[in-house]
Amino acid sequence: MLGSIGRRVPAAVAALGTRRLALIAPVLVVAFVGAAVAMGGDDSTVRTTEEDTVDHPRLVSTSKGVSTSSKPTTTTTPVEPDVVQPPTAGVPLEEVPDSDSAFGSPGDGVAAQPPEPWPQGCCAPLTNLGFDSPYGPNGPAMAVKVSNAPQADPHTGLNRADLIYELRVIGVSRFIAVYHSRDVDVLGPIRSARTSDPPILAALGTPIVAYSGGNPRVYEVFDQRQADGFLMNARYNINSGWFFRTTDRVLPHNFYGHRNAIVEALGSRATPPTPQFTFLADGTRNASSTPASRIDVVVSGTKSSWTWDDASQMWLRSQYGRPHVNKENGAQIGRTSVIVLGTQYRQSTADARSPEAITVGGGPAWVLTGNTLTTGTWHRESERDTFELRDASDNPIGLLSGPVYVALTDVAPAVG
Repeated sequence: MLGSIGRRVPAAVAALGTRRLALIAPVLVVAFVGAAVAMGGDDSTVRTTEEDTVDHPRLVSTSKGVSTSSKPTTTTTPVEPDVVQPPTAGVPLEEVPDSDSAFGSPGDGVAAQPPEPWPQGCCAPLTNLGFDSPYGPNGPAMAVKVSNAPQADPHTGLNRADLIYELRVIGVSRFIAVYHSRDVDVLGPIRSARTSDPPILAALGTPIVAYSGGNPRVYEVFDQRQADGFLMNARYNINSGWFFRTTDRVLPHNFYGHRNAIVEALGSRATPPTPQFTFLADGTRNASSTPASRIDVVVSGTKSSWTWDDASQMWLRSQYGRPHVNKENGAQIGRTSVIVLGTQYRQSTADARSPEAITVGGGPAWVLTGNTLTTGTWHRESERDTFELRDASDNPIGLLSGPVYVALTDVAPAVG
């Protein structure tokens, strides 16, 4: 049954005609900063505004059908999740709110500069471009859990990730940034791991995964994945020398890591990544692509906009109403391809408050590569498989060479 889901969803794409506001009602909480100080880098127990409950209607697929629920989850005791099925064909996702006003404001302000150019040449597996990483093509992939709370913006080194996943946590989004081909050392702010992460990363091979901590159940999951050869753990309580805190931000948004130190220590037990998407041959385009210039994306309580830039030949990201830039030099985050995958979520077995992405199955897909959009579906047979992208006529969807962004969201994008 799973094998057919991804090919039956084109109706969901066609059904997205009516725009609806998704209302965000933030709930204020008190952050237990003293606990974070005591625990060093393990900030998984520090509750901040990014872990508040949010009244945000979204589709929930259960054994009794599909319903739209806006009731926030307030349970704090870990429980076993309900049985939740993959997305149902023909059911539209929510559309993007029109206003940025509900999404807060970022921390430090940094003047935006053009995106950094990417190395030319061939053939890094995640970008199909060249390398400037000191580890070259045989270096390991390293995935980093990066906070996207307003207090974490602007980020350090996120613009040099070959591949960025954005997914729901509690109230806002969080990134999985995958590094391989670029020369970059300091990364962050880094946050804790979630049970969504290992299934997303399983197709990479055996990457290093860097994160600040997690609750005991998350540690069990990651330790078992390492024992099974799926990943190499790089977390604070393994070697605190890999990580550090800055003094210019408050806990837990001041936790950073050194990629080079981590790769030197664990790289021999990790692997280079395998390609995650199909790249188009030079001079070709997707069969059913149409021109596009902008897409608005909502992941949990975070709205971003991607606008096509002819000068850089990239999609440029803005969030919280301003360009999303690198903290050190102001370079705006740019991607050659922006992919939005309609994704359902369920309760995590590690924490009933925490959403867990269902990334095996299928759903609608919006693929922007170059200045074009192709709508279709995604399908993934197992965790070890990559996301297969096809248009409404069942043609494969390919990407132009360059860095990639993927949103895993239960909110439909608005395309301009």
